[in-house]
Amino acid sequence: MGMLTVAVELARALVENRNGDQFTLLCSRERPASLADLECEAVLAPYRHEVVLKVRWLPAIETQVGSDAILYPYWPSPPRRRPGAPPAAIYVHDLAFRLRPAEVPWQQRLYLGTILAPALRQAAAVLVPTETTRRDLLAAYPVPGLERRVTVVPEGLGSSAAPGPLPEGIEPGFILAVGTVEPRKNYPRLLAAYRRLRSRPGALPIVIGRRAGVPQLVIAGREGWAYGDTLQRIKAEPGVRYLGHVDEPTLSALYESASILAFPSLYEGFGLPLLEAMAHGVPAVIGNSGALPELAGGAAVEVDAQDVDSIALGLEKLLSDPALRTRLGAEGMRRAAEFTWRRAAKSTLEVLRRIAASD
Repeated sequence: MGMLTVAVELARALVENRNGDQFTLLCSRERPASLADLECEAVLAPYRHEVVLKVRWLPAIETQVGSDAILYPYWPSPPRRRPGAPPAAIYVHDLAFRLRPAEVPWQQRLYLGTILAPALRQAAAVLVPTETTRRDLLAAYPVPGLERRVTVVPEGLGSSAAPGPLPEGIEPGFILAVGTVEPRKNYPRLLAAYRRLRSRPGALPIVIGRRAGVPQLVIAGREGWAYGDTLQRIKAEPGVRYLGHVDEPTLSALYESASILAFPSLYEGFGLPLLEAMAHGVPAVIGNSGALPELAGGAAVEVDAQDVDSIALGLEKLLSDPALRTRLGAEGMRRAAEFTWRRAAKSTLEVLRRIAASD
């Protein structure tokens, strides 16, 4: 999930579910439009650049806002904090920059590689979205006493927009893939698996609705980075439709009409598309590494995301078995209902009150 979405949704839920607490937003340049109507103060920075904010503005403002605790839900706290700064909780979304460095932009590797260690050492509390990310964090940073400061706070699911019309030329029953076109999302192997599926007609009969054969693969996601010729390959592959970034009503329509989600990602700290699909009752094929199996809780078909044959077999297994799709879809819906921002805010508030009281 975009870290910005987490920061915004968590901020909204914290303020909406407060119980006598006061909140102040620290924003760069302007208050986000999605938080404009929130009943709380906002302090706006004169700078936008992340490094300037971290080095110059935040260390000064932290000591001036008079708060009992401070939450950094987006990037970690400033590497150097002044005496008298309130205890901080930081949210670590994933460890991709350490575990899969080749699949993360060098700027992000450099930035997080520089500021995360000092932020972890001085944080009064650390929040992570999954148990998997907690393990990854503790393995990568053997900081004394860190383990007892880490709390798992699963992300929530916002209310989904009312579905709009399906894009032209897309019939219900398709395979859906959602996610930025970047190395970690593993699109080249998904394309190869899909081609393999189409080239073996009749291996297992696939009939979805009234249509026989392998359904269309629809990909929704903005262009990311370092995707090389992946975009050209996506656009040239028979049976594949690339939509680029889509708005919320279109995304809802896609989830409503897909037969399965293909999400063979190589690593996720959480995995929002899987949660969104489960909430819509869409069963998924997922990579068996990172946090996806933990998030699915058994309600998905797991494959080896490094292995094209494994992905192809997973897709075929789910597409050719309507009973399995129905069962996993229902299990996914039950599981997705547990993930709410209200619950995330409640856990976060408990942590913030605890660190404020112990200061």
